[in-house]
Amino acid sequence: MVFVPISLTFGRLAAALAVAGCFALALSGAAHALDGRSHATPDAPVDRHAFPSWLTGAIHCGNDFEQSARSGWRCLSGRLGGLVMEQTANFVNEQGRALFGPNFRFVSGLSWSPYGEGLNGNVDTVLPVASFTAKPGNGPSVVNNGAFFFQQGATRWTDDRGRRRNDLRYGAAYRFSLLGGPGANVFGLSTLVQENVEQGHRRVVAGIDYAGRWGRASLQQFVPATDWRSSRFGYVERPRGGTRLGARLNLTTTVSLDASVAEWETSRPGRRETDGRVGLGWRPHPWLRLRAGFAGIGSAEDSGSVTAALRIPFGGVPQRKAPRWEWLGVAGGSRVTADVWRPVENVERLETIEREAAATERTAAGSAGVRFLQSGAASGAEIGVEAYIPAPLPSDLRLLVRLVPGDGANPAVPGVDYVDEPTEVTIRAGATTARAAIRLLSNPAMREARSLSAEVSPAA
Repeated sequence: MVFVPISLTFGRLAAALAVAGCFALALSGAAHALDGRSHATPDAPVDRHAFPSWLTGAIHCGNDFEQSARSGWRCLSGRLGGLVMEQTANFVNEQGRALFGPNFRFVSGLSWSPYGEGLNGNVDTVLPVASFTAKPGNGPSVVNNGAFFFQQGATRWTDDRGRRRNDLRYGAAYRFSLLGGPGANVFGLSTLVQENVEQGHRRVVAGIDYAGRWGRASLQQFVPATDWRSSRFGYVERPRGGTRLGARLNLTTTVSLDASVAEWETSRPGRRETDGRVGLGWRPHPWLRLRAGFAGIGSAEDSGSVTAALRIPFGGVPQRKAPRWEWLGVAGGSRVTADVWRPVENVERLETIEREAAATERTAAGSAGVRFLQSGAASGAEIGVEAYIPAPLPSDLRLLVRLVPGDGANPAVPGVDYVDEPTEVTIRAGATTARAAIRLLSNPAMREARSLSAEVSPAA
């Protein structure tokens, strides 16, 4: 019977591999940049004193290292984290276009912070299925460019209660443009399914959208596909249904005005609320975005916000000229041509509504029990547990199962014989039991059998 703190050993090994991977990608990016300079042609001079942006940022972390090793490591890991994501996105785009054609899209809005927030943001993949270009032989000279594609994406975010959420989305979209070329008007139809990883919530989103030189607009219908499920103790939640209409007007090439109005379901049956929002955006520099907004026009709660986002690209070949400030820009709408292959927007987060659970559900959670599925297990083996309630419920019930020392003469030791962390189990609606497998730690110093027990409690 052997016990080795595998979780600690693996954690150190994973950290070492992550650091090695960051530096490997960094070195490959530097080699690529140097190779690009060595093959520069006379008519495209490159500043030989320029360094890759990731290297310049890493050098700046030296000041933090002088203050403390911890702050220096956080600075460096943040810089290299951005490099890894930038290089990964470039690699996926290159490989995807080689496999699926030039219309493949991989759009990453992920950010990574070493200060406890970790990975956040969105990522979407567009898989082209069919495209066509048609020009009628008779009548007006109209070019119709069409695109049909599948879209898959994921979003990682934190809700207003501090809970981490991981949402997936998948579906299909069809778009077409009239009067092809710069300034074309692009119209689209789409249907996507949103799914939450933690709770298993699902919601269908059907929409139509428009994009052109002067702005964008969309109309979306959100339809819940799952019913109420257990949330924190004493509460249940379900996907939020509703309708949302939004539009954005490009006043200049850097200033935009957006507005939306939505009607959403609430936790009270038959009661809906209206939420209107307005916002003003300004992008005076390609790396800087400023936005001021106000929400709650209608029956929803009022709120205002002012945000600033600075996004400096990492990696790649150094630019010969830094992007310029554009300030208020030029009137006449956006210079960016609408793309029929762009991912469907405004389907990132699967929002939910919450209400207090019925008294029967709270009572069932308080009377829940747990039992082992076998009478004994070897050190380091996997042991099965089963949580149970007296009677089935109309919604899911989330519980936490935790191993504890037994009542015998030689009780098990937390952190030595087992991991002292709870395991979540969910008893589905209509069921009375749910099972889970827990891996014991391997203890080489164990010489005689030890007793082990388990406790169950409602998930917070």
